[in-house]
Amino acid sequence: MLDALTITEAEAAGLSELAALDLAMARDFAARAQAAEDPETANDLARSYQRMARSYRQSLALKVRLQREMVRVARETPPPPPPPPIPRDEARIRARVDELRGPVQRVIWAEHEPADPADLGGDDDLSAYYFDLLEQRLEIAARDNRFGLEPLDDHILAFCRSLALDEVIARSWRDFPDPPDEAFTDPDDDPDPEPDPAQLTWRGSG
Repeated sequence: MLDALTITEAEAAGLSELAALDLAMARDFAARAQAAEDPETANDLARSYQRMARSYRQSLALKVRLQREMVRVARETPPPPPPPPIPRDEARIRARVDELRGPVQRVIWAEHEPADPADLGGDDDLSAYYFDLLEQRLEIAARDNRFGLEPLDDHILAFCRSLALDEVIARSWRDFPDPPDEAFTDPDDDPDPEPDPAQLTWRGSG
């Protein structure tokens, strides 16, 4: 806005500084004029005071005029056009989904690995909960055409924050191993156990 008025920020600050100096000098001349015992000296100081007071008033008037001009320019200047929409790049988005999944899974596993392997897939398995939540969040986030434009490490950290994962672990995700395959296995999806050979023999004998 100041550019439209051909005045820089430094020049605007200088105007305020000049006004402050004018006021300080006007006060000084006024005090000295009132204290002077010699009439001629008092008159000279009074004239100096009047000049400084006038300069101060002019500086204030200029500041008010500039402020009015800035308001007018802001009112008359049309807003900038919105940026053009980002075209969807399905390849970039899918690639970033794959790039995010592994590092965030590492962070989840490092923070929520079950103490007892028997708990994998159970109600107390927080890692399974976060793995599922990660997939849901990835699916939703990938609907945004801007998905994957930021640097990968920044994106990993932001995604971990959105899942309330430990930021210290997230920043060091390369130092942690991938979760084992068993961490992604749902016990309810296991195939039926092998039939008892004795039962097969009994059924066959009938």
